[in-house]
Amino acid sequence: MAEDFWEVLNDRSSRSKLGNAARKFSIVYSYGFCVTPRSGDESLLARFAKLAVNVNGVIIPVRSIEEVLARHSLNLVVNNEGDETFKVSIPGSATAIRYREQYLMLVTQHHLKDVDKAQVAMLTDDDGGRIITSSGCRYYPLDNDNDATDIIAFNFTEPVEAFPELRSRFFNLDDIPANFHSDITLAMLLAGFPSKAQDYDLYENNRLGFRRFQVLCLPHKDQPSDISVLRVKPTQTLLIDPDGMSGGAAFAVQYADGGPRAYFAGIIIRGDLRVCTYSSLG
Repeated sequence: MAEDFWEVLNDRSSRSKLGNAARKFSIVYSYGFCVTPRSGDESLLARFAKLAVNVNGVIIPVRSIEEVLARHSLNLVVNNEGDETFKVSIPGSATAIRYREQYLMLVTQHHLKDVDKAQVAMLTDDDGGRIITSSGCRYYPLDNDNDATDIIAFNFTEPVEAFPELRSRFFNLDDIPANFHSDITLAMLLAGFPSKAQDYDLYENNRLGFRRFQVLCLPHKDQPSDISVLRVKPTQTLLIDPDGMSGGAAFAVQYADGGPRAYFAGIIIRGDLRVCTYSSLG
């Protein structure tokens, strides 16, 4: 795809909106693994427990790498303007990246059916202090024969300037994997928010319970004909329907430059855990 996809410029006719603090509600975050634990079976990354992983030049212990990477997967939040009871909808997952000084949130278009794109939002802090929308988006017309067209990028550069604490949510994208060959790919980590695991309790308790799941995978031996898509296979049996994880982040841990290195690989585009790789978007 053309590189200008990533140059999502601020649309001054549709500036970011900072939500009223009166719309505040309680948010509870929890995290889990979308797999069935097996007695005596160590996780894929645990096999490399004595190693550390290079993430953008910072060395991260393997025991911490899943949390460090998965935090860049966010809830997809839609502001329900004018509704003081059901203030937001949470139709799926999203991924936050920083690319060429722009702060972008990547989402799948199929989660935005019948949604006003101007209302796609982000919560400014973990307790729902404010709801902010983007300052514009860029996308391609959907093509059922090209899964890469399912991606839409929302520009949150302007909100980040107003709320600098948001910066840590965005993965600094400065390098990509050359390929996903099995001989160099140690593991892949997918993270998102399955719909059935979320606690949408705004009506009675003005509360949202967000639960993020992390799935360790490897590239599947059977790949689709679409070269922009990578099919992956969980290393253990899924415990929960992954529907809703589309838009969530995918990372690859590969052996490079003498040791393990983590790369942003793309975003989840289908519930059968297919990943639209970054290489198709650059």
